Amino acid sequence: MDPQADSPNRWFSKPTLHPVRAQWLRRVDAICQFLGVTAIVVGHGLNPSRMLPLGAALTVVGCLLTISIALAIRFRWSLARQSFAMRHLHSVATVALWIVGLVVGGLMAPLVNDAMGWGMAGQVWTAWVYVSEAVLAAYALIGFFIGVRKAASGTISPAYLLLLSFFLLIAVGTAILMLPISRVQNPDLPGSESAPFMTALFTATSASCVTGLVVEDTGVYWSRVGQCVILVLFQIGGLGIMTFGAFFAVIAGRSARVSEVATIRDLLATEALGDVRKLVVAILSFTFAIELLGTIMLWPHFAGMPWPERLFQSLFHAVSAFCNAGFALTDNSFVGMGDRWTVSGVLAGLIIIGGLGFAVLYNVLMCLTSFLRRSVKSPFDEPEKRVRLTLTSRLVITTTLLLLVFGTLTILGLERVRTETETPISLADAWFQAVTFRTAGFNTVELGDLTPATKLLAIMLMVVGASPGSTGGGVKTVVMAIAALGMISVMRGRDHVEAGGRSIPSVTVNRALAILFVTVMSIMATTILIVMIEDQPERLLDHMFEATSAVGTVGVSTSVEMPDGTSISTTKSLSHASRLVVIFAMFLGRVGPLTLLLALAGEAPAIRYEYPQERVLLG
Repeated sequence: MDPQADSPNRWFSKPTLHPVRAQWLRRVDAICQFLGVTAIVVGHGLNPSRMLPLGAALTVVGCLLTISIALAIRFRWSLARQSFAMRHLHSVATVALWIVGLVVGGLMAPLVNDAMGWGMAGQVWTAWVYVSEAVLAAYALIGFFIGVRKAASGTISPAYLLLLSFFLLIAVGTAILMLPISRVQNPDLPGSESAPFMTALFTATSASCVTGLVVEDTGVYWSRVGQCVILVLFQIGGLGIMTFGAFFAVIAGRSARVSEVATIRDLLATEALGDVRKLVVAILSFTFAIELLGTIMLWPHFAGMPWPERLFQSLFHAVSAFCNAGFALTDNSFVGMGDRWTVSGVLAGLIIIGGLGFAVLYNVLMCLTSFLRRSVKSPFDEPEKRVRLTLTSRLVITTTLLLLVFGTLTILGLERVRTETETPISLADAWFQAVTFRTAGFNTVELGDLTPATKLLAIMLMVVGASPGSTGGGVKTVVMAIAALGMISVMRGRDHVEAGGRSIPSVTVNRALAILFVTVMSIMATTILIVMIEDQPERLLDHMFEATSAVGTVGVSTSVEMPDGTSISTTKSLSHASRLVVIFAMFLGRVGPLTLLLALAGEAPAIRYEYPQERVLLG
């Protein structure tokens, strides 16, 4: 006899009479969420009016009705009805909210415009559709992040999860950008125009991978809806879908499983399991606070515009800078504005902070908090444990400062050797380009006018990129620091790489060298493909610049002269085949070349043996 037969907990181990049928109803629920959101997006995209077309509206209402019936059936089959509402809180709350919304909408119908021309019935139907849209969109959003949490706590490796999340984000972004509502319409043409698939795919990939390369001007080609979609894409792409999923879990008060926390730790590039919950809250809070502060500080830059446009411009560029996306709504980025404090100060500061990495920023914040607490304590208080800067933080901060100073002075020196008839670059322009060449795609000078030596320096800075766990790309500052420390260790005759009184594990050194090697090979392969496809040897340096910008997810692009005498960016001059290469390079650069290889190769079995050592000649 089963000792658990009479235990009350048996109802929680098998809480339903029909487990298989209940599982199918949950799948129907997920399908209805997908179909309903698709109907909302496509309906509004094809018909920019406020009211959904009748077919899309019927789909939305039908999906919610199906979800409600399926939930009622699952409750009827449940063997633990007292806990059913708590175990399915978001579903029960959604259905209850929808029913209440229908009742309130029916009562408030006389205040709603009759979009269908049916009289009072049309007003009621319009109110019901508005309520259904809002409820279903919120329900699908919550369901998406719950699915992300389940994926993180399951058997999917972090590499695969990162790969799939960005692929899904790009696919959704492409579909929305292809809708007519996302593109500026030409009033002289009949009907509505949609963005071509290649243009939408390129833009969605560039935004999701926080790169900034564009084939059409963001402020001219895309409508305000399309610009908002791009804004959301590089906000989510910069922070990561897993970060938002973990944040929703935190605000819901749910504890994370060990496997889920480990996945989030790997994706956020932090070290301690116990710090993940605090880190997730700190990331979202710090991000939104910095972006809000950046929006306020950029407000004077767009003086003279109507306040709604001024607000959107400030917000868009603040988020784009912090996420190192490089998207701009201005005509030619910020060319000629390098001497303005909003550009060389605010924008550059947002880019640097966003490129330091969330784990580093969190560690610095904890150190400052610990220092302030210890400074206000009296001698009679219990001493508090001191929080120190981690080795990662010290390497990131030191390398970042060295690169910024080195980049600024070198760019200034290389551009100052021009002839006296040309206008020399200013210190502010050199500073801003030293910042953006590593992470973001803004520019204050015409990049096509730079000397070849400066372009080669920019390629080197783009290879380095930002820091681990940040919104930027590249091989990361820590990788370059470890490579440099490894060279110093060899010159000193040491067997281990050392820094700051610590020895760096050999597996970390090997991984850093692998990342550096794979990234350089990716840049070379991308350059070779573009050069072969375009068949324009005179543009070799520009094509290498473009390839490095794509793999490093930087987003800067030089300008080239076309046969008709006009000058356009290198990105816009590429053929469709080369743009596909750049799309793959941006995706590769964002998810990380080594991460992609690990995801495709799968997890290797543990090796329990070691071959005898033998020296190999190196030179």
